[in-house]
Amino acid sequence: MKSVLINNLEFAKKQENTSGEIDVYKHERLADILINDAQYPTKINYTLTGSATKLHFPSLHLTIEAVLPVLCQRCLEGMELNLSLAFDYVISETEPEAFDGDEEIDWLETSREMNLNELIVDELLIAMPLAPSHTQDCKPLTQAHVEKQNPFAVLKDLIK
Repeated sequence: MKSVLINNLEFAKKQENTSGEIDVYKHERLADILINDAQYPTKINYTLTGSATKLHFPSLHLTIEAVLPVLCQRCLEGMELNLSLAFDYVISETEPEAFDGDEEIDWLETSREMNLNELIVDELLIAMPLAPSHTQDCKPLTQAHVEKQNPFAVLKDLIK
């Protein structure tokens, strides 16, 4: 899969728009934490929109809709994790003081070849819960009753 590279400052100033789909299994960092089961659909759709003056700076608005197959940490069964994310980024050489401490707006350094796929994967990894679990109908694991052998029984057999 080819990475999408953009000049983020020009993209914002020209108010361009792009959208697409990402194959999660082509990104090793993301694929490592997902289950590979054809039963669960996998898709990541994104839309990136540039704005010249929306936040009084060149800016980008990114939306991500993702369905990711993960392992429920309560029952260890596969499940779908649905994420709907939106991000606003200000583009400049240095972090603008006006946005210092603003939790809803992020700053991106000006880049002639910003890798959009890597930005999306980074945001997904940050947004994913540490221990995903079913919201309903999750059967917790039960310990099977197994007769344990006395650990010293092995020593008894060695003496013979």
